[in-house]
Formats: sequence, structure tokens, C-alpha cells
Amino acid sequence: MAIFMKRVFPVILGLIFILACNPSHAVDNTTDCNGTPDHLNRSYYLDNYQELLKGAVKNNTRIRNHLYTRYTSTGDRRYYQAYIDAGYAVKIFSGIKSKRALRSDEKIMEIKTIQANNAYYSRKLSPSDTIVIVFNSRACQFRNMPVPEFKSSLPFVYYKNRGWHIYPVTTSNLAGGCRNTTDFLEVLDEQKLTVSFRTYRGMRYAVFPMYFDYHGSGTGWLDSFAQGNLAGHYARAYNLTGKREYLDISNSLINSFYAPTNLVKTTKYGNFYLHYNFLREHYILNAHLICTLGINNVHRYTGNSRALNLFRNGVSTFRRMNWRFDSGRWTYYAVSGRYYRPAWLASEGYHRLHVQLANRVWKATGDSYYRSIALRWNRYLKRKGLRPERI
Repeated sequence: MAIFMKRVFPVILGLIFILACNPSHAVDNTTDCNGTPDHLNRSYYLDNYQELLKGAVKNNTRIRNHLYTRYTSTGDRRYYQAYIDAGYAVKIFSGIKSKRALRSDEKIMEIKTIQANNAYYSRKLSPSDTIVIVFNSRACQFRNMPVPEFKSSLPFVYYKNRGWHIYPVTTSNLAGGCRNTTDFLEVLDEQKLTVSFRTYRGMRYAVFPMYFDYHGSGTGWLDSFAQGNLAGHYARAYNLTGKREYLDISNSLINSFYAPTNLVKTTKYGNFYLHYNFLREHYILNAHLICTLGINNVHRYTGNSRALNLFRNGVSTFRRMNWRFDSGRWTYYAVSGRYYRPAWLASEGYHRLHVQLANRVWKATGDSYYRSIALRWNRYLKRKGLRPERI
């Protein structure tokens, strides 16, 4: 008997461990057997997709029914606005599924987005304007909203009539502002669950699509700001950890600028990196420069020659085109149309960002021409009696 137990007991323990670690038995857990939190665990979402979706949609219906009942009983249109916002994500992904099956990254995006809206609208009504929140207590740049039932390190952005969504541009800003390596990597580890890998003429590339409509964009649109900036962050993550997965994502994001993604617009000034790939003649200065500098970080950390080529092109375009964004007294946020006419003057915050970005281009290239741009734009602040940037 003792010999039998000695031989069988380890087998029983092994079976218990396998059952305990099976994601299908861990829908309500917060970590897997390797200690990976569910919100960072790809398998958790995909292995339990149907169950998670069913629960999220059921909860969403309950929340929206409550909001609509409150609207009809009070006449307060804030409840109706929340009712519309709370249901947007379910509607968007249902529309996609009516035409085709979701990719694995889209399934994860669907679950996270619906759960985030449920977490918010079970407690609050819609904001009066576009804001960003993070559903934890650690974000250093944005509002925090820790809740027990939904954990995420990603920033969610609110847009009227669209509810809350993951916006990779905001993720790249949050990652860049993280004060410690652990938080930095956690943001990137959660964002990577939503990366979409594709192939063009044998070249593997990656994109982070947006799943909300913006000025007629439809869903699945792309943004060079996010692509370039996140490519730089994943390159840094590879430099910090040596993990090849980060390098693969970074290189694949760089490849997206060589694929038919409409991220790059050829102009008479050179290649311009578009903030919105569906607005082909709308040239936003901060997005182009942030993308260019993010791409430079890829070359710095990994030596990617394709990134170096993109960086040089982005800088060259800025050199030839910067005057288009200069009124002689202030900078323009963007220029538009075939004649590159000013769209509107930059806000003070964006003007200050332009100063800093031009200065960063100088530091990245060593070319004093870009320093002169930064200094000129900084003088515009002084002329208005405003505090200049420290550059």
C-alpha cells in the first residue's frame, strides 16, 4: 500500500495542478498558475471568450436598462446619454461580427472595452467632455478609477456617443510617463494583447487599430503617432529585458510604415506621418514629430535600419515644411489641403509641445538648424508675456 501511494500520489498531484491551471476553471481568478494577472493574460481571454462575453453583455444590458429606466422616470437626458455611450462597444463589435469572425486580438479588445464601460456606467454618468481614466490606482498622468471587478493598466478615453475605448496614442503617452520599469512594462504587456499581426508581400507587420468611429473613419483606422511612439517603447522594453517578443513587436510596427496602411503621405516636402490615416490631406505637426522621434528610439535601441530610414525621412520633411506651421508669431496645430493652408493656431499647450519637439529633433540629430526653430518658437511665448519653455 505504501509503495502504491508513493507511485500514485505524485500523479494525483500532477492532475490536480493541471486542472487548477486550466484557464477554463479560472474565469473568476485574478492570476494564472504562473502568477500572470488575468488582464495581462492572452489565454485567459481567448480560452474563456464565450463565457466572458456572455457575462459582459448580460451585465451591459442590465446597466443600460437601469439607465434608460432612470431617464424615462426623471426626464434627465444625462441618463439617456449614458445609456447611448454604454452600449456603443457592444454595437460596434456586433457589427463587425455580422460581416466576419473576429480576430483573436479583436476578441480581447471587445471583452476589455465592454467590461470597462460596464465598470464605469455601473457607477457614473457620462463626462461632459473627452477625458482619460485608468482603472487602477497607479497611473501618474491620468485620472484613476480603481474598481474591484475590472483591472487594467491601460488608459481609456471617453468620446461622446461612443463611450470608453482603448486609444493606443494615449497608451503610448502613459507608457512614456511611467516612472518605474515595472509600470512601464505592465502597460506594454497589456497593450500587446491587442496588437494585430498581418503580412504584406511576405513581410510581417503589426498595427494597433482603433475601434471607434472618429469623424467618419469607421472602425479599424490607424494612427502614425501610436505606431511610431509604441515602436520606440517596445524597442526600449527589449533593451531593458532582452525579451525577443518586444523586439518582434517593435520591428513589426516599423514594417507597418512600409505596408499599405496609409500611415505615410507623400508630399512635395517629403513623407509626412499622418495622425489619422483616413484624413489624407490633414498634416498634424506634433503627431509627425512624435512618430519620427519614436522611430528614432527604435534605431537607438535595436539598430533597425528601416527605422533609421524612416527617421531621416521624417526629419527631412520637417526641415522643408516647418515654415508652413509658423505664422511668424505662433505655430499652427496643423495645415490642411492640397495647398497646405493653416488649419488653426495651436493652443498654448500644443505650441509648447512644438517647442519641445523641435528641440528634441535637434538633440537627436545634432543639427543646430532645429535648435534655431525651437528657440524661435520659444520667443513667441516671451512676446506674449508667457513663461518660455526650459530648453
